[in-house]
Amino acid sequence: MLLFAASLTLPAMAATQTVDHGWQFRLVPGSTAAVEHPGASTWHPAQVPGTVQTDLLAAGLIPAPYYRDNEAKVQWVGLADWEYRTTLQVDAATLQQGHVDLVFDGLDTFADVSLNGHPILSADNMFRRWRVPVKKLLHAGANTLTVTLHSPIKRLQPWLLKQAYALPGEFDSAFGDEPVGKQTANYVRKAAYQYGWDWGPRIVTEGIWHDVRLQSWDGLRLADVHMAQPHVTADVAELQAQLDIDSDSAGPVQVTLHWRAPDGSTQSLQHEVTLKVGDNHVALPLRIDHPQRWWLVGYGAPNLYDFHVDIARGGKTLASADRETGLRSVELHRQKDQWGKSFEFVVNGVPIFAKGANVIPQDMFPNRVTPARIDAMLQSARDANMNMLRVWGGGYYFDDAFYAEADKLGLMIWQDFMFGGAIPPYDKAFRDNTRIEAIQQVDRLRDHPSIVVWVGNNEVETAWESWGTSLDFKKAQGKAESQRVEQGMRELFDHTLRDVVASQSPDVPYWPSTPSSDYDTKANVLDNGDYHYWNVWSGDALPATAYLGVTPRFQSEYGLQSFPALATLRSVLKPADLSLDSPVLRAHQKFDKGKGNQRLLMYVEREYGKP
Repeated sequence: MLLFAASLTLPAMAATQTVDHGWQFRLVPGSTAAVEHPGASTWHPAQVPGTVQTDLLAAGLIPAPYYRDNEAKVQWVGLADWEYRTTLQVDAATLQQGHVDLVFDGLDTFADVSLNGHPILSADNMFRRWRVPVKKLLHAGANTLTVTLHSPIKRLQPWLLKQAYALPGEFDSAFGDEPVGKQTANYVRKAAYQYGWDWGPRIVTEGIWHDVRLQSWDGLRLADVHMAQPHVTADVAELQAQLDIDSDSAGPVQVTLHWRAPDGSTQSLQHEVTLKVGDNHVALPLRIDHPQRWWLVGYGAPNLYDFHVDIARGGKTLASADRETGLRSVELHRQKDQWGKSFEFVVNGVPIFAKGANVIPQDMFPNRVTPARIDAMLQSARDANMNMLRVWGGGYYFDDAFYAEADKLGLMIWQDFMFGGAIPPYDKAFRDNTRIEAIQQVDRLRDHPSIVVWVGNNEVETAWESWGTSLDFKKAQGKAESQRVEQGMRELFDHTLRDVVASQSPDVPYWPSTPSSDYDTKANVLDNGDYHYWNVWSGDALPATAYLGVTPRFQSEYGLQSFPALATLRSVLKPADLSLDSPVLRAHQKFDKGKGNQRLLMYVEREYGKP
């Protein structure tokens, strides 16, 4: 049971309580899954944030998904609908506040939410935050909050099977829950890797995967603070403190901004601002002479400034917020030269030779990724002399802790928007949903100096141009429909997302796809834009020495598979499974439907002889 109380002494200050206790879950009553899995049809304790799969695992109702061939034994979970509930205790003081909102930082993915039996929200995007005014539905004492989660496959599949065609997707299911070539993942804003990839299992999660908060406020709410950096040089940083303020009344307020430099020195300024009723966007200019700029590892110190803002009226502080950021300039230089057209990151006026890797999710279940694991990974990258990491578009936008640690370590982050390679639908509703997602994610992350580029997608452009599934689609559907699909992609990646970055974080470059030439020419060419090279390992399975003959303008993806350490394999396999052709090891090998083990053996024999 969750207890929540607001202070009577400062009624204007926002009060927030995380709704993370007392949750229970079960299968939706009356469903086929409830009959087939009666143990999961009664209420069990749940963890929020979390997933249905990890809650079932904690309750002993499913086997460990990574162990042997258990992946197949948990597929039913992502095909079922689930119900979560908790009780909120709300006192009279909370209800005296002018506003009481429920905020869901992440629902995975199709979710219907009700409060005291009244529907308040239908969510359809794993990557969005949802804020719902609920004061009128609350009463003093116990209040029941219910979240019903729907299988994304079962929600979309009946609709998809009635359509004239299915858009080209990524990897077909190995478990028969979707017909070949009829993938639902294209049509939902959800982490693509959970539908299976050539390096990981298929575990389609559902859950309340980020925090739930009950927030009460009276008179004024400081919705966002952003330290914009329109001009940063060694001599001066010309900044803007941009505040989004929701106000119930018009009139003047005093805004005070304090900041602490990396050397410990402090400064402050104060402005009087006149607010209107409703949403207010306030931009306060400030100047810092000789700023202590943020540098990436190997080029200088990753200096960070601490900013604190107070909003007051009549001497009483109504709202406060803190931001940590680094002051730096970043550019993506694209100039014609004797080799084609350059692709060069320039930080603080210095061209950077990028060295790094792609980052995929560390777990199929995001709630199991701890800050310690994030820190260890980032520190390992730095210790390996990397200076850039690419957050791959088939996963999810990482928690703030990832970017904060990258800031501190001086690592550059290439941030994909979450599109993994499947061709997206071209309808306006999908695009509008994605636009809101993008605004929320850019706003959340834009004060991290580590982020040096936003990229529209992973491999969607090159998939449409050259992959066999797309070529077959164009042939089958004809020129007119193919042009509509292509124009939809262009609208989404060349306009919608580009416009979001230009408006919300204009000091950071945007790139429409990876690989891409920014529509100068075809994607994935050696002399223009970035390049993904997969003729080693994949494609023609060339030897690693083939890398020496390929010199693109910027190599943003390549790789060669390797087995995990034997200790890792033994933790999920029995001794009898430790042969290349064992059914269990083939089930763990996701490349080419289990044939990747033979390809690994080929590489070993080619370089070292037969083991």
